[in-house]
Parts: sequence; structure tokens; C-alpha cells
Amino acid sequence: MDTGFPAALGGIRRQNRLPVYPVMRIKYWLPGAILLLGIAGCGNKTAWTAQETATLQSLSLTSLPSVNDPSNRFAHNPQAVELGKQLFFDPRFSRNGQIACATCHRPEKAFSDGKMVAEGLAMGTRNTPSLLGATHNDWFFWDGRKDSLWSQALEPLENPAEHGLTRLEIVRLLLKDLHYRQQYHALLTDIPAPEHFAALPDTASPVGTLAQLQTWKSIPQAQREQLDQLFAATGKFIAAYVSSLPLAPNRLDDALTGKATPTPAEMAGARLFTGKAQCILCHSGAMLSNQAFQNIGTGTFGKDSGRAAVLDTIRNDRFNCQGQYSDTTPETCTELQFLTRSRHSMSGAFKVPGLRNVAQTAPYFHDGRMATLDSVIDYYVKTSQQPNKDNDLPAIQLTDTEQQDLIAFLKML
Repeated sequence: MDTGFPAALGGIRRQNRLPVYPVMRIKYWLPGAILLLGIAGCGNKTAWTAQETATLQSLSLTSLPSVNDPSNRFAHNPQAVELGKQLFFDPRFSRNGQIACATCHRPEKAFSDGKMVAEGLAMGTRNTPSLLGATHNDWFFWDGRKDSLWSQALEPLENPAEHGLTRLEIVRLLLKDLHYRQQYHALLTDIPAPEHFAALPDTASPVGTLAQLQTWKSIPQAQREQLDQLFAATGKFIAAYVSSLPLAPNRLDDALTGKATPTPAEMAGARLFTGKAQCILCHSGAMLSNQAFQNIGTGTFGKDSGRAAVLDTIRNDRFNCQGQYSDTTPETCTELQFLTRSRHSMSGAFKVPGLRNVAQTAPYFHDGRMATLDSVIDYYVKTSQQPNKDNDLPAIQLTDTEQQDLIAFLKML
């Protein structure tokens, strides 16, 4: 019989170990925990230890720390939040005038889109993650090529498969629109008049086509910096809105506070999640992600190596935390300071996704290859037991009943 998650930690690499949660914290949520564990005990005579119950409580929304991105001075500015919301839903910021941020991040789908891969002006290659709770992430995109929410918000605008514009076109649109121009002026105070860029070519970007890059280099340095400054501010305003999106309590949160009664299957699944199935090794904390990158065998050699392919890109990104458009000092950017340089260790690794609202955000994995939670669990069980496996998965052995119990628990999240 499974004895709980502490025994499952033996032999796991140090960076995957769980933090120790003080037992003294139990008194603050004891009523809900007693309800949970009492029901769990109906089908399992093994008692939950104080450490196990503290681990379960660590998944609660009440354990989520406050967050502040020092690289975005507008992160909690109400005016920036409102402006960011307008930008988020405006389809004019696309080549065909029909693609907005909300096209792929739909509110009714937990700010995901329900598609296998993102679809803007063309089909993408990655599944669209939910934006709920994104402000708590350390890295953004499945390969983590952006280190802030505002920097992440900029890339789709210039991606030819998504919005397909250049930053010059975006800035022009913003300055010509009186409503936007007034709001930008209120937040930035010193912005150029629309005529300031009138003599420049139609399109220009340092990340576009060869012709767009050549045109960008022909623009005087001072004007390029002004364009970058306004472009960066656009990402910060959108990030301010995304950061304001409320993260509602799920059924686990309600159960831990005594507001909901979990089923025996859900509680059996909770025990599996924190123990035998070993999900907790990566899906930990209130966002159910350890913010790390793991190789679970879904990368494609020579085509999509995940994190390994972007390590240099992150360091050289003009919009990263240490760049000139960041609102903080370089020494505060600890994630960048300690970023690994080992491509080999990151080959085939993708970001561990948070599992809140997981039942609402199918399909799954970085490329959306799995349509259901059943197929996801089946993949983990089978892949983890393959001989000579080239992935980071520990061996996972679950019966059919246990798999269904685990899925019942996932649907609580």
C-alpha cells in the first residue's frame, strides 16, 4: 500500500525536491484539511502525516505569494490596466485587422483557445497556454524565451504567423489614434507627435524580414530608441491588464477551507498526486508548477529542442530584465543571472505548466498533441516505463482505477 509522498522523493535530483512546509501552519486551515483527510481515509487506512497534509495545503490559492515585477513600473497602475485591456482586445494590431491578443486568449476558455496549436495569420507550432495566473511565472512561452510578462506580450505582435506587424507600424497606429495617444501621454508624459515618424518607411523591425531589418538599420539611432521605448511600453500596458486577471478558487481551494466536499475518488487522486504518481515533484505550489523546464520525451530532435534552442536568445533580448527598457536594475534580475548555459541539459525540455483550470484548457503538452487528460496520464505511465528512455520522468506505475482517481483530482484544480 502506498505510504505517501515523502518516500517517493528518494533518488530524485536535488532541484526537484520539495520545500519543507512548517507543520505549525496547519492550525490555520485545520477544519478544511480534516474534512479532506477524513474522506480520504474511507478508502485508505494509511493515515496522512502532518508533512503530507501540509504539502496538500501548499497547493491552495491561500499559499500563493503576492507578486511584483520590478521591470514593469506600470504593473499595478489602474490607468495602465485599462489601457492594456483595450490593447488586448483590439484587432487593429494585426496585418489583416482581425487578430487580437484575445483571439488566442479567450476569456471563456480560461484565456486559452481550445485549439491544438495557436492560429493567427497562420498556423503556429505551440499550444496556447492560459493567461490566468501568468503574472506568477518566472519564464514565458513553452521554451521560456522571455523573462517577463511584458516582454512576452510584444513577440506575437511582430510574429508573422500571429499578428504580423512591425513595431514601426504599431507605434504609428498608436500615435495616430487620438484615444490611444492621449492615454499614452498620460502615462509616459513625453511622447512624440505622429509627424515625428512620418518620413520613415512603411515597415521596419529588427526581427522581421531581411528588408525590414535593413530598413530598421537605416533609421537614426535616436528614433529607433524612441520606437523601442513606445513598443516596450505597449507590452507593459498589456501585461498590466493580464496581471489584473482574477484567479478564482478551484474545488481544491474550497475543499481545503471547508466550502466543498470532495468525493472519495478525488481524495484518492490527491493522495496519488502527492505520492505514488509523483506529480508533485514538478507540479508544486499554488500554481501547481515548479517553474522549471523538464524533458518528458515530447521534444523532436532536430526540429524542436525546446529550452536548449533559446538560451542565447534570452540573454541577448533587448527587452529582457537587464535591458535598457526594463524598469529595474540588472542586479535584481536573478533569473537571468543564474540562467544555465548548458544546452545539453536543456535539450528537449519545456516549461512545466501550471495545472490550475487544467480541465478547461485542453489540448495538452507544448504542441497540443494530447486531447484529453486520460491520454496525458496514459502517456506519462507508458513513457516513464520505456527501457533506455531519454527523458526526466521517474517510473510511474498506476492501475486503471488509480489513473481515473488521479484524473478526478486534476478536475478539481
